Amino acid sequence: MRTSEHTFKSADGVDIFYRKFLPNGNAKAVLQIFHGMAEHSARYADFAKFLTDNDVAVYVSDHRGHGKTIASPNDYGVWPHRDEWWRIIADLKQLKDIATDENPKVPYYVLGHSMGSFLARTFITRYSTELSGVIISGTGTNPTAVLRFGKFIADFACTFEGCRSKAKLLDKLSFGGYNKGYSSPYQWLSRDDSQVKKYIDDDFCGGLFSNSFYRGFFKGLIYINKRSSGELINKNLKMFFVSGDKDPVGNCGKGVEDAVDFYRNLNIANIQLKLYPNARHEILNEINRGEVYNDLLNWIKE
Repeated sequence: MRTSEHTFKSADGVDIFYRKFLPNGNAKAVLQIFHGMAEHSARYADFAKFLTDNDVAVYVSDHRGHGKTIASPNDYGVWPHRDEWWRIIADLKQLKDIATDENPKVPYYVLGHSMGSFLARTFITRYSTELSGVIISGTGTNPTAVLRFGKFIADFACTFEGCRSKAKLLDKLSFGGYNKGYSSPYQWLSRDDSQVKKYIDDDFCGGLFSNSFYRGFFKGLIYINKRSSGELINKNLKMFFVSGDKDPVGNCGKGVEDAVDFYRNLNIANIQLKLYPNARHEILNEINRGEVYNDLLNWIKE
């Protein structure tokens, strides 16, 4: 595997950091990964190694407010612009164009995990005709009324406390129950304690995000809930939903199934779903990750 680190200048002048993981020979496919909230691109290196060993090139950027894209620690978890969700979508499209130019005439796939799954579900409303398929990992379904209420709280806090104010209330409302029943923090992420420890020890993971982040995040989730947004997706797009059936983000499978039903009701016919028994949120870091790796590779090959 050949690995390298790069940046590109976004349309509004931000330096976006990304990593490339390339096979030693020519790539037979490209997978672009959209990482989740409060994590970053380096966490996908093991999965990328597996894919490059199977002739798949991998590109992963650090989203705004995350990883090495932040200009200073004070920018962690902050999305200062009201349209930050769409600026990130533009960043992801820019990286896609870079990867396509470097790997012409090969199938192109996107994998979005957690927050990245919602970004991917937004991305396909604009660029589905440019993709061979999309993998949706660790996603869920959220009622629009609840999202609008959360966005109202975030808007109010941003107005009166500033865009960098910490979202203590929204963090509690969003994630407060995820670790219920576990004896130590972040156990809801994985049954593999060593992976949970890596997450906790990583300076670019976890922590309390800003109200401006939630303002942009909820706005994006409201958008993908609209049938009119889903109608923009190419009906021939191949979709693969994967999740642990103990993942609280997907309501232990129910929210994932609801998302699949949403897209099937849009007459997108080629949709597969796999729920992994007893697996939690980060299926790429779970104790059965070898099974997950192979399932995703086989789907790409097919």
